[in-house]
Amino acid sequence: MSKKFEDKKPVVIKNFKEMPPMSMSLSTMRWNFTGSWRYLKPYYVQKVSPCHAGCPGGQNVEGWIRLMEEGHYDKAIRLLKEENPFPAITGRVCFHPCELKCSRAYYDTAVSINNLERFLSDHASSDSKIKKDEIAEPTKNRVAIVGSGPAGLSCAYHLLRLGYEVEIFEAEKAAGGVLRIGIPEYRLPKDVLDQEIKILTLSGVKIHLNKRVGKDVSYDSLKGYFAVFLATGVHKSKKIGVPGEDSKGVMSGLEYLKKVNLKEKVETGKKVVVIGGGNTAMDSARVAIRNGAEVIILYRRSRAEMPAWGEEIEEALAEGALLKELSIPKKIITKDGKVSGILVQKAKLGEPDASGRRRPEPIEGSEYEIECDMILSAIGEEIDDSALPELKITKGNVFTEKDLSTSMKNYFAGGDIVDQPHTVIDAIASGKRAAIAIDCRFRKLDFSEVIKEISIGEWGSVSMQLYREKFVFKTYEAPSVRLETQTVDPKSINTAYFLPTSRSVMEKIPLEERLAGFKEVNKGLSQQQAMHDISRCFHCGRCTMCDNCYIFCPDNAISHKKTEFGYTIDYDYCKGCGICVTECPRNAMGMEKESKI
Repeated sequence: MSKKFEDKKPVVIKNFKEMPPMSMSLSTMRWNFTGSWRYLKPYYVQKVSPCHAGCPGGQNVEGWIRLMEEGHYDKAIRLLKEENPFPAITGRVCFHPCELKCSRAYYDTAVSINNLERFLSDHASSDSKIKKDEIAEPTKNRVAIVGSGPAGLSCAYHLLRLGYEVEIFEAEKAAGGVLRIGIPEYRLPKDVLDQEIKILTLSGVKIHLNKRVGKDVSYDSLKGYFAVFLATGVHKSKKIGVPGEDSKGVMSGLEYLKKVNLKEKVETGKKVVVIGGGNTAMDSARVAIRNGAEVIILYRRSRAEMPAWGEEIEEALAEGALLKELSIPKKIITKDGKVSGILVQKAKLGEPDASGRRRPEPIEGSEYEIECDMILSAIGEEIDDSALPELKITKGNVFTEKDLSTSMKNYFAGGDIVDQPHTVIDAIASGKRAAIAIDCRFRKLDFSEVIKEISIGEWGSVSMQLYREKFVFKTYEAPSVRLETQTVDPKSINTAYFLPTSRSVMEKIPLEERLAGFKEVNKGLSQQQAMHDISRCFHCGRCTMCDNCYIFCPDNAISHKKTEFGYTIDYDYCKGCGICVTECPRNAMGMEKESKI
C-alpha cells in the first residue's frame, strides 16, 4: 500500500445530518416490478452436511451440534441415537471419518465432532431404557441375533424400536463382543459399555450368555424366528507364517486382550515383541506395558503405512513402546520349548501392492535377533467359518446381497464377517441396515427402493429416522425449503464470515498415572472447550437465519417469515442478481434458471 493511502484518516459519520449530498427518491418504487428483468432465480435449500454424509452410521451431526448450541442437550442426544445407539462408546473409540469430511478442515481444522459426541453422552440426561413413544406397534415377530458386538447390539436396538422381540446369543460370559474383549479399559471403561447394554436389556432385549450357536445352541433351533442376524465378528487370528509360531509364549494380540479384559489368568513376559501395525497391535503393546513389560513393536512397512490411528501410535510410543519399522519376522527362536527370541530381517519399501501401500522387500544379509520371552501376533483376524452355518463365503467374507441377506433363507449378516471396514461405527451401521432390511421383509417393502428414499449423501449412509418417519410411523413432513440430497462442497462455504480458530483438544491424565493401571486416558472436553468447538461448526447446507441475504438484497425482496423459521423471496422485485446466494455463508441457497424464460 502506498504512503499517501496509509496517511489518510477514516471519515467518521456520526449521524445522517453529516451525510454528503446524494440522490434519493421520495416516492415508492413498488410500481416497478424489477423481477421481470430476472433470468436466474435464487431459492432456499437444505443440503446434506459433509459430516452427516461422511458418518457411516448416518448421524445427523450438524443437527445434534445445532441443538447443543441452543442448549437442548436432551433433544440432541435423542436425535443422535436415532441413528447410533451408543454415542458414549463411539465418542471414545470411533475413528471419526466425519471429521475427515468436515468443511472446517479445509479452512483451519475440523470441528472436534468425536469429542463433542462423548461430551454430549456424558452430560445429557441418560434414559434408563428406550422410551415407549419411540417403539413402533408390535410386529409379534421374534428375531435371533448371533453375537453381541457392536453390529449385533445395534441391530437389536433398532429392531426393538421397530416393534420386534429380540434375543441375542453370546458365546462369551459377558456381552459386548470386540467392545468387551478387544478394547482396553483405558480407551473404553467397562462401566460405560455396561450402561449402554443395560439400556437394551431393561428395554426388553434378551441376552443369553455362554451360548455359542452351533455348539450350545443349534442353528436348527433358530428356525422358529422370523429372521436371524449373524454378527459373530472375526476372532480367528491370522498366522504369522514363520517357524516356531506354535511355541509356548506366542499368543495372538486379540487373545491376550481378551484374557486381560475378562480378568482371566495370563502371564505377561518381561520382554514382549508385538508383531503388527494396527490398533490391536497398539493396544496389545500398551496393555503389556501396563503389565510391566518392555515392548518392541515390529512392523514390516514404515510408520506412514501403519493402519493404526495416528493417535494410537503416538500414545503407544509415549508410554514406552519401541517401534522398529521395516522389520520382517523370519523365525521364532525357542529354548526348552519356550520363546527366547525372534529372528528379524530388515526391509526396504518397493512398489505399491494391491492395498495401495508400498510393498516391503527383504534386504539380504540384514537378519538380526531380538531377545524376548513373549510374542503377541496382531497381524489381523479372519472369520471362523466352522462356527457358521452352511453359508456362501466369498474372499474370506460371508456373502451378502445389498440388504445383507445371505445365501440362507431368512439369514442376514453384518459387522466384521461381511465385506466392509472393520470399525465399530461400520459395524453399528450394518446392524442398523440389517434391521431395516428385516423390517422391509415384514412390511413387504422393496429394500432397494426404500434405500433410495433414506440415503444420506453419496457415500452409502442411510437414515433410520427417515425410514421410521416415512415407512413405519408415516409422520414425515418435508422441510419448508427445497430439499436436495447432494452433499455440500466445502469449497462452496463463504469463509469470509468465519474467523480462523483452533479445535479443542482433550486433556489426558499424566503418563505416570496411565502406566499405573487401566484408568481412562482421555478426560473429555470441559464445558468451555465444548462450547468453543460447537461455535466452530459451519452448519453446512442449513440456514441459521444469519440475515446476510436479508441485509445484502439490493431490492428489499427478502423478508422474514412471520410465523416460522426462515425467509421469503418476493419474486416480483427480485432481479436474480445472486448477491444473496454469494453472501450466504453456508451454501443454504442456490440459483436456477427462471422457468418463465
